[in-house]
Amino acid sequence: MTLAHPDARSWAEARSAADTPRLGMLEAVACQAHPEVVATFGDDGAAVAVLLGRRPASAVRRGLTGIGILLAVIGVLAPVAGVAVLGAESYLIDRVPADVSVPIAAVAFAVGAVTLVVAGLSWWRTGATWSGLICGLGVIAAVCGVFASISMPTVSGRDGYPLPTLMLVPVWVTLALGVLLALLVFSRFRVRVPDEAASAPSQITVSERHAAEQAARAIPDSERAAIVDDRDQALRILAERGLIDQETLDRALRAPLGTLFTFDATGRTSA
Repeated sequence: MTLAHPDARSWAEARSAADTPRLGMLEAVACQAHPEVVATFGDDGAAVAVLLGRRPASAVRRGLTGIGILLAVIGVLAPVAGVAVLGAESYLIDRVPADVSVPIAAVAFAVGAVTLVVAGLSWWRTGATWSGLICGLGVIAAVCGVFASISMPTVSGRDGYPLPTLMLVPVWVTLALGVLLALLVFSRFRVRVPDEAASAPSQITVSERHAAEQAARAIPDSERAAIVDDRDQALRILAERGLIDQETLDRALRAPLGTLFTFDATGRTSA
């Protein structure tokens, strides 16, 4: 996989004026042709190396992903569609008779119940942290279940349709699962995904700096010279834009390739 920026210069030019540039990231972008080297550049380098190591999704995998998203959307909308078909009547369409609308609604709520189970299991396996999306899914399903449990018998009685209990089971199950899922997710309101960006940078050891420098030295000389030139030009771009001060620029230009991530840990990257 490739990064959004082909070189460090374009990365530096794309930085917002409000950013505090991370020089370790700059050097990681410059060395992106060597993921095994980038992996030694501190936390940023390790994260970039993981991205570079990912294989591009195949056409089959992209197709399966698209189908999965489509099925998920259908599952989310199914309870809403079930309620809609029970009460469908307007100037544009005729009222749907109970012998048609009730079975359709029952199938829609069965799909909705399966979607709730899948969503709940996925939420639990990914850490069971607060998710407004999953909680909202449960609330919508529960509300639709309440409306359908009232309207389905009403529509059936109006049209003289003998309502089998089996038709109401998917509605009751969706209602129960929706309430359960919403309550479970809401109970985790204070459990949030840690904000990695806000975490303090890890302490850099001398051995880590040395390992990164040695890894960068393993790059062939001609290629390493081009990478250093790209890195230095990117540093000058940051300085010209006022994103790093002159002292930081001078120190960074003198620093061996692979060691700029230590500037981030010491907080010497701000202008």
